[in-house]
Amino acid sequence: MSMGFIEPIDYLERWRQLVEARDDQGRRLDSQYGRSDEWAGARADRFRQLAAHTHDDDPLLAHLRPRLRPNDVVLDVGAGPGRHTIPLAQQVARVVAVEPSAAMRAHLTEGLTRAGVANVEVVAAGWPAASVKPADVVICSHVVYGVADIAPFVRKLDAVTRRHCAMVLRYGQREAQILDLFAKVWGEKRCLAPTCLDLLGALAQVGILANLTVVPFTIGQRFPDLDAAVAQVHADLLNPTSPTAERIIREDLAARLVPIDGALAFPRSPAYAGLLWWDKGD
Repeated sequence: MSMGFIEPIDYLERWRQLVEARDDQGRRLDSQYGRSDEWAGARADRFRQLAAHTHDDDPLLAHLRPRLRPNDVVLDVGAGPGRHTIPLAQQVARVVAVEPSAAMRAHLTEGLTRAGVANVEVVAAGWPAASVKPADVVICSHVVYGVADIAPFVRKLDAVTRRHCAMVLRYGQREAQILDLFAKVWGEKRCLAPTCLDLLGALAQVGILANLTVVPFTIGQRFPDLDAAVAQVHADLLNPTSPTAERIIREDLAARLVPIDGALAFPRSPAYAGLLWWDKGD
């Protein structure tokens, strides 16, 4: 039985709409919107701590390990504080780390020095504007959530890839555990970020037929105390300024956070990311 014509999905337009709606909401609600380096301060510090606790069983590192060769050049687009750059530099000839945030680059440089790594070139630029040479392996992990025009971004990733490209994006939402709290504070739902499934469609629309591997996303955020939790969640909720919002956040977290290994955390629940990858040439 014929099911008739099914209208194709414009994944690139869907992606743009998701990113722009989320950005518009931030522009409208966030008292700190438009700061010169959105990664500076506590946010960069949090990512530095994450980088310091990245292990060999990290899904992206585990995926890359059998594909790497000693003479490879790896390009890490959106390298942050070096979560993947630093361990990869110890396995290949050279890593080029592209990172636009000065705060992130400072942590990256510090991490390279601490690890005694000297084969990393840091490029202070965004993507796709960065001027880089093709690399054997290209990675881009948890970077593109705020990139409205995704087509030129991924096309350039593909263009500079000689052999293998891998991207990682969440399966769900970063704020999954506080979406209900966002609605309680602001009286509206949080606009959602694109996910790995949106990226899979966008890649296909520009002619990149990627493989999708669902991997665990086990980054569990922990807080030393309730005040630290309130400060972090306050930022994740777009920095509301009213005393009522502060009270709502504190009461909610006091009721929901649980003690884990001497810290406070949200109750653990399964979370996943999508590892999207494709091969080119040899």
